[in-house]
Amino acid sequence: MKIARLFFTLFTTLFTQVLMGHTNASLNDGVYAASLIPLNTDLSCNNAELSSHCLDLIERGCTGVVLGGTTGEGPSFSVSERIEMLEQLIQAGIDPQKIILANGATNIPETVELSKAALKWNLPAVLICPPSFYNNVSDEGVISYYREIIQKVGDSRLRVLLYHIPQFSGVPITLPVIRTLISEFPEIVIGLKESESNFSLTKEILKTFPGFKVFVGNEKQIIEAVHLGAAGSICGIANLYPELIVSLFEQGKQSMSENPQELEAFFEAMKGYPFISAFKAIMEKRKGEAWNRLRPPLTPLTSEQSAAFIAKLEKQ
Repeated sequence: MKIARLFFTLFTTLFTQVLMGHTNASLNDGVYAASLIPLNTDLSCNNAELSSHCLDLIERGCTGVVLGGTTGEGPSFSVSERIEMLEQLIQAGIDPQKIILANGATNIPETVELSKAALKWNLPAVLICPPSFYNNVSDEGVISYYREIIQKVGDSRLRVLLYHIPQFSGVPITLPVIRTLISEFPEIVIGLKESESNFSLTKEILKTFPGFKVFVGNEKQIIEAVHLGAAGSICGIANLYPELIVSLFEQGKQSMSENPQELEAFFEAMKGYPFISAFKAIMEKRKGEAWNRLRPPLTPLTSEQSAAFIAKLEKQ
């Protein structure tokens, strides 16, 4: 069954590439779940569990999944491990057009390697975080980083989503950075994920760069952002409640409204808990212990914390 599914996926991918002249299909708007990563006891990826999870998310309405982002502990995995995850998802029958690969690295060679792997499978986009570690990086330094990656990949099929997450990277994606990159690479730099929960920035980008695909990371902002023209959301809660998050996107396409009470209740229950560990505690209760392992330095909730969190969540 798996072999037949892989053959069909490979045939479809190759046919699409030929039909489209080896150009990527455009990145669809919608909700992309920033996939959590289940781990074996040796902390390697449990690819069977991951594939099953991602298939389930897509079947339940998600436009696609993001592999190797922040929620997926991307920086904790090597390039070869992330490429193996990608290939295992495709072998499991997931359409490559529904997968966004995140770089999870802060150096040019590894990001180039991951981007080439994305192109090999005709993925619609790569989510690329700016360089981190160094303090006070200038806009020109950020621009040069992305420029080097794009030029070294050297393929017009590349599609890049910029990743604004300064609370982790220490480096913001500013309007001048966006303006320069889309002027130099208008067909390649197609959008941004806004993960600072900076809604003023989201609105400014939407106003300044019409047609630029903005995906918000804060689930509370989905309805308003989509109503204002955002492309959708790349977010973590979609792992847990895909139908709810997809409904926010659909609501935003229609009209403005308040967030549903169940979303507000979830955020209330989350207060005081690290989000990846909390998400994984929920997944462990649903699907088993593979989902509650994290790679150091991240740690799971203690049994006491997990019990208290789940109890709090169930009371909401």
